[in-house]
Amino acid sequence: MSLDIINEPWFESPFFYQLLRKKKVNKDYKKIATDMHEKGYTIIDLNVGDNFISSINKDISNALINGDIKKNPKIYHYNRFPRIVEAWKYSKNVAKLANNSKLKKILTFLYKSKPLPFSTINFIGGTEQPLHSDYIHFGSIPHKYLVGVWAALEKTNKLNGALRVIPGSHKFPLIDYQDLKLKKPMNIVELEKNYRVYENYIKQLIKTKKLKFKELYLKKGEIILWAANLLHGGSKVKNKRLTRRSQVIHFHFKDSEIYYNPGFSEPKKGLYVDRKLDIVNF
Repeated sequence: MSLDIINEPWFESPFFYQLLRKKKVNKDYKKIATDMHEKGYTIIDLNVGDNFISSINKDISNALINGDIKKNPKIYHYNRFPRIVEAWKYSKNVAKLANNSKLKKILTFLYKSKPLPFSTINFIGGTEQPLHSDYIHFGSIPHKYLVGVWAALEKTNKLNGALRVIPGSHKFPLIDYQDLKLKKPMNIVELEKNYRVYENYIKQLIKTKKLKFKELYLKKGEIILWAANLLHGGSKVKNKRLTRRSQVIHFHFKDSEIYYNPGFSEPKKGLYVDRKLDIVNF
């Protein structure tokens, strides 16, 4: 019997170590897969170079200063810093990072399917965002065929709000709004109320299980990959004057049957609100 029959990413398989032994890959790829299996995340240097990273930061700064993000109206604020959703529609450099060939090769290895970058978010400063799983935001059938990528566009440290994670939390049961006995929202306001309930559930889970988070300090140019169900968020920004430039990219995968919006779907009833993927390109 083949051990690779469970419909989930192979690095999440209970037979992971047997499957890994059969892979003819180098030690770097073995470490990446082992990190993803054991911790739910891994840190990689794509070696894109300072000049390329600076070009992304320049694009974002110029867009904000000049107000010329004509194709991207979605600008939100965390603390006093903005975040820009889908800046790839303005900046080719943002799109190029999302389509980095080394990154896509690694994701293909991990998920055995073509990666589809469908969302970018560029941050100027730390978010202090509460711990959460991306599964609550982006759904797919089969489940778990989603990965988040966080790229450090400048060095992160204890002062500027580094990313924090709970290692191994990707192995927790998948939780959606129906599991929390919440009704399907009729609008965004009701969805936001549901999300507050979800956030409170995660806080109580962390407290009850006495879970410990880990702050991740990255060098400029390094990236973090995290599994769909890994709990992650932003650390406290201790110096509000400091920036923490970063870019988040989310990927689904070509072989998935459905991409859906968990906020308005009812998976246990087989009712899904489809999410049309706007693939990042340049």
